[in-house]
Amino acid sequence: MRTDLGLSSVFRAVIAPYGAHMARQTAGARPAPRTATASSRRPERITPIDAYLKKLWEAGGTDLHLTADSPPLLRVNGQFIRYDDRPLSADKVDAIIRQVTGPELAAVLDEKGEVDFSLSWRDHGRLRGNAFKQRTASALALRLIPFEIPSMERLGVPQIVQQMIHQPHGLVLVTGPTGSGKSTTLAAMIDQINMERACHIVTIEDPIEYLHNHKVGVINQREIGQDSESFHTALRAVLREDPDVVLVGEMRDPESIQAALTIAETGHLVFATLHTNDTAQAVDRIVDVFPAERRPQIQVQLAHVLSGVVYQRLLPRVEGGLVAAFEVMLGNHAVRNLIREGKTRQLRNVVATHQSEGMQTLEMHLARLVAEGAITKDTAVAASMFPREIDLREVAGAGRSRDAALPAHVR
Repeated sequence: MRTDLGLSSVFRAVIAPYGAHMARQTAGARPAPRTATASSRRPERITPIDAYLKKLWEAGGTDLHLTADSPPLLRVNGQFIRYDDRPLSADKVDAIIRQVTGPELAAVLDEKGEVDFSLSWRDHGRLRGNAFKQRTASALALRLIPFEIPSMERLGVPQIVQQMIHQPHGLVLVTGPTGSGKSTTLAAMIDQINMERACHIVTIEDPIEYLHNHKVGVINQREIGQDSESFHTALRAVLREDPDVVLVGEMRDPESIQAALTIAETGHLVFATLHTNDTAQAVDRIVDVFPAERRPQIQVQLAHVLSGVVYQRLLPRVEGGLVAAFEVMLGNHAVRNLIREGKTRQLRNVVATHQSEGMQTLEMHLARLVAEGAITKDTAVAASMFPREIDLREVAGAGRSRDAALPAHVR
């Protein structure tokens, strides 16, 4: 659910891409909040949540966690730091949550034990939040979301991934663990389409995170729980809304996955997210949610529409901040055949042997980041499921000629 709060104006800058550092907000680049905020006209007052967020903002952090019997925790560069050494009481946490959510969402929390929401601070910034019950007490997790949508170049998105937005139709999956920057990458891709193509973009999100303005294209953002009751309902209706591009915030169940595949199959460009540990696992995740008798049909559909899968991780940079590492699998002839035949265990081999097309394993990118001094080898090894593949000398030697053709942010 979405709400707008008149808290103090702590966002006089925006969090830089992936929480790496602070950057000055571009004048005129801010979208107006979707909902008018009467409370924004009230006199400002400093509240506990303001103080916590101000420190998080000044530290260039990404997340705030409040839980009973613990000090407020700030996630900065992927690591937790304490706001101070004073634990919060259960009553204090509950009071802060009710101040943030308001009575309507607090009632949902009391009834269901959890509630998702997004916050809008007048013209200063947004948050994605989840309040939940634990051991009968309340807890809160907030994620900072800048108004400014960073470019794909600024995020370090590989060139081949940037080219995916120019496809007229197909399915593009962005995968990774929670907090890996998937929403930011997708927002950058959608924003670039919005700037370049006179088309109709529909996003289906829970909740809406980045706010988009109409540019060359027209964009409509639908929030589950506010604008539609479920992903399945919204996806079923979207074909009647004359879209060219559709963003699915998350494919959660067989119905929403089937709908996304059908939309891509009928000539639309579809972007969606999944929580997986590599690109090949994304294929398994989609197919395995269906009963055994339906899987061959889904494999054929997926093989037909898949344009590419992008897996990403956020890692602490040596100089401070975070840097994204990417694995990229394209829907070429070999990949489509393996998906159709259910031989997903061989997909990683295709990714590793088709570097000339722009594919890369996560380990290839990790090794490059280590060679550049962006991350440590220990960081790379900890992030990899195949640490033995991180051979710096081989990547540095074999990759020189190929890197010469890559943009500076990838090299």
